[in-house]
Amino acid sequence: MTPPVVRPRDPDLSSEYRAPTTELEGQLAELWQVRLGLDRIGVDDDFFELGGHSLLAAELLVEIEQTFGVTVPATVLYLDPTVADLAAAIDESRAGSGACD
Repeated sequence: MTPPVVRPRDPDLSSEYRAPTTELEGQLAELWQVRLGLDRIGVDDDFFELGGHSLLAAELLVEIEQTFGVTVPATVLYLDPTVADLAAAIDESRAGSGACD
């Protein structure tokens, strides 16, 4: 099996790189790195600006559910497509009912 191609971060992104500060942000950034084939993901990076699309978003949401045991609706990723926002939604879900609303 051929390893995935890993690209460096695009310097023309609209956000400056900000490293993950929590374990959850770090885990999400790693999931994104694998899915998007990038060497570094910042917590404020936009999933779609990085090359994400609807199929990758669906795969990512399934992987989040399998990894963290939390269902994140697609609208959360589409409306707030950053690691920081996803981490906040997962934390909120864990503190509440167990599913993101």
